[in-house]
Amino acid sequence: MFDTRNFDAKRLLDQFLTPQAGTPPATTGQPHTGGAAQPWQQAAAPQGNGDLMAKAKEFLGGQGGSMASGAAAGALVSLLMGNKTVRKVGGNAVALGGLALVGTLAYKAYQNYSQGNAPAQATAPVQSPAQLPPPESPFNPAQVAQTQLPVTLLRTMIAASLADGHIDATERAAISGKLNERPGAARDEAERFLTQELANPASVETIAREVASPEEAAEVYIAALLAIDPDVSSERAFLARLAMALKLDPALTPHLEAAARAAKQG
Repeated sequence: MFDTRNFDAKRLLDQFLTPQAGTPPATTGQPHTGGAAQPWQQAAAPQGNGDLMAKAKEFLGGQGGSMASGAAAGALVSLLMGNKTVRKVGGNAVALGGLALVGTLAYKAYQNYSQGNAPAQATAPVQSPAQLPPPESPFNPAQVAQTQLPVTLLRTMIAASLADGHIDATERAAISGKLNERPGAARDEAERFLTQELANPASVETIAREVASPEEAAEVYIAALLAIDPDVSSERAFLARLAMALKLDPALTPHLEAAARAAKQG
């Protein structure tokens, strides 16, 4: 079993929520803001995002055993999260960081819910670090940065992104098998984590067991909403199962959905 303490989940979460989802995870504490295109990005650029994911899938399946460290993780992020939803929230993630964005959206939604306001009032875009939750709030990123929550958010986003079946079980097994051929020294910790989650995405029940509070449950649901546009029945079903497993108040979920919509518009 992969030890999630061995890599920086917060840093990888930043990478998941930036527009450059196909580049290797950042090696500093800052969100990624640019860099050279990777092979699967170069090949896919004229055709758009759908072809980018196809090229990443082909790249991983054909070259996973020989590519340089970092390249596999970059291709995996493209394959898992290189969709229109993540690119919509990229500007907000760059401004705040991934963990701060999720926490701030959940905080705003929870405030509206607690005060009895209408969900529509939660839709102001979140773009400034000044809008972070108060330091003592359980939604403030400083309160959760050293907990298991960043890993749980990543697992949730990966499971949600796979709900539409754009990578089927056979393809997941083939790609994971190819990546596992790589020598241990050539595989960075982010790649190990992503390979494991691709092969065995977390169930909503597993995700719920990792959640320690109602505030964390709200953040987990926000992360799922940011990962997908629930425009197919399988994605809507995933969200419904997740909300049930997290025991979210049905009156809270519309507030969380409104906050996620605001982030995609921002």
